[in-house]
Amino acid sequence: MSISLQRWPALAAGSALILALVGCGSSDDGGVGSGGTGTGSFTSGTITGFGSIIVNDVRYDDSAARITDAAGNAGASADLKLGMVVEIEASDIQTDPATGRRSATASSIRYGSEIEGPVASLDAAAGQLLVLGQTVQVDAATVYDDDLRGGLAQLRVGDIVEVNGYFTGEGRYSATRIEREDDDGDGYELRGPVAELDTAGRSLRIGGATIDYSGVAAAPTLAVGSFVRVDLAPAQAADGRWVATRLGSGAVGSGVGSGDGVGGVNAGNRGEVEIEGYISALTSPTAFTVNGVPVDASGVAALPPGLAVGTRVEVEGQLVNGRLVARKVEIDQGGSRDQGLEIDGVVASHDAAARTFVVRGVTIAYDETARFEKGSAANLVAGARVEVEGRLAADGVTVQAARIEFDD
Repeated sequence: MSISLQRWPALAAGSALILALVGCGSSDDGGVGSGGTGTGSFTSGTITGFGSIIVNDVRYDDSAARITDAAGNAGASADLKLGMVVEIEASDIQTDPATGRRSATASSIRYGSEIEGPVASLDAAAGQLLVLGQTVQVDAATVYDDDLRGGLAQLRVGDIVEVNGYFTGEGRYSATRIEREDDDGDGYELRGPVAELDTAGRSLRIGGATIDYSGVAAAPTLAVGSFVRVDLAPAQAADGRWVATRLGSGAVGSGVGSGDGVGGVNAGNRGEVEIEGYISALTSPTAFTVNGVPVDASGVAALPPGLAVGTRVEVEGQLVNGRLVARKVEIDQGGSRDQGLEIDGVVASHDAAARTFVVRGVTIAYDETARFEKGSAANLVAGARVEVEGRLAADGVTVQAARIEFDD
């Protein structure tokens, strides 16, 4: 899943996307068609299930979506994995009045990691690793690829890893998914905010990584605090700096869309916006930044207590003049193994002895505590359609089922 920015199409500056997403409508939590404006929606968050894909508690039908990686290369539904952070353009979010389930039809889905590079140091006991000068923190909700079953204990210094997750502040990231990659010699990748900038010397710093971008012919507008996505040569320079081979906007949503309008998203057509991430800067309890997006929460009637730098939140609202005008802010408790996961689909295989089965590439385990509905373990045959609710198992790979319902 290595993504090379050398293959990137030209990207607009990060502010272009923000202006492109400006909408004119609002939404509420109840009723069918809660968006109400016909302008569509945009979301950025972690995949917590399939059926088609579930992000921020919304089920997005991805059957007709244009799926791309951060480089703009075409992808497929099979490339979307639990724990990945994605950006989705979709229709208005509909709420089923009977079940409360929210759903929408995705038109565009973009996926891409925050960091890809070699592990410089590793502390499995503390749940931390250092990659490209960035401290990566894992927790009980971090999903691992199949060959990392058991988590950080399977990694070694020098291994190349791809990290999905969120910037939490001061060169630190919270990992939602980690995969081990082959060292293909193509270089590494990093997305994060500019901490220091020397425009005369054409260098910048992201966390603990100082980057020389003097060889980049076309760079976006840079400023301290702006998010960038940079492709790095595989070897550091003699002075310890990393050498950029490509530098582009890392603003949320800067690569989604069909290419129509400013920043690839039709201007004025996204009045319903939901983002997930960590507060990385806070001016006041009603003015803060989440995943590079400035938030104005002055209109929220009841803000949750405890908002601070490093708090994980979900924000809903609309983007106006480059700022997310919030109507709802919630503290996200997603950093817990009790986080609900849902997998809906067709059983591909079943191992009765191991008490596991596979749906959409996800291994699901069950035991005597699992509740079966409309069937039993004997019905877990290839081709059976099921709806599974569960949580991430201790190995960081398997979903431990709490409920298995067979579809009629």
